[in-house]
Formats: sequence, C-alpha cells, structure tokens
Amino acid sequence: MKKAFLALGLLPLLAACGSTPQAKMNQTVFDVDSSYHVLAQPIPDAIKGNVPGITLTDTQKDIAKRASQSVFNEIASLENSIKDGNSITQTAVNALQTDFLSFETCWTGLKTGTTPDACAAIGGSK
Repeated sequence: MKKAFLALGLLPLLAACGSTPQAKMNQTVFDVDSSYHVLAQPIPDAIKGNVPGITLTDTQKDIAKRASQSVFNEIASLENSIKDGNSITQTAVNALQTDFLSFETCWTGLKTGTTPDACAAIGGSK
C-alpha cells in the first residue's frame, strides 16, 4: 500500500520528464500504469482468499474485478493510442488519473470490509 501512495505521489514529478505536452501526457499514462500494477497486484490473491487480513464477500470480489478491469481498459486504450502514434488529450489523461484515484479509494475500502462510493464511480457498482 505504501508503494502505491509513493508511486501516486511521484506521478506529477515523473510526468514532467517529457519535453513536449504530448510527451508529458504519454509519460503520465505510463506512470499511472505502473502505479495501477503496484496497487492491483494483490487483487487476484485477495479474491482467492490468499491474502491474510483481507476477506472479501462475493459482491466485493465482483466489484474489485470490475473496478480494476475498468481502469486497466482505460490505461490500455491510451497506451494503444500512444503505441499507434496517435495524440492523446489532456482530458483523457485527467479522466484516467481521476479514475485511478477512485480505484485506489475503492480497493482500499474493499480491503477493510467497506464498499466506498468511489467503486461505483469507476464501474464497480456498490
């Protein structure tokens, strides 16, 4: 969890590495992707019940899967655009960052036995 907060805290700094606005947005997408993978890494094991201290109901498992997949799909779409040489917009990057923060809030809540409203904000439902 500390790694996710650290990675999230570094996003603005890492995003500044590019020299053009497009390069900075591209870097931000890659940074969010890295943060997502750190945060989402324990989800499959938690769903299987293999993470001590995390007990998810069937509903919470479904929410975690859908919320995680939603953010993953958004990242993949932007990364594919970058890979294909297409420009991405600041609006799309901002939406990704917002959805990532909602996912972080959702997953943090699910791990503690609650289902935050943030889960519904990214397609996880409530």
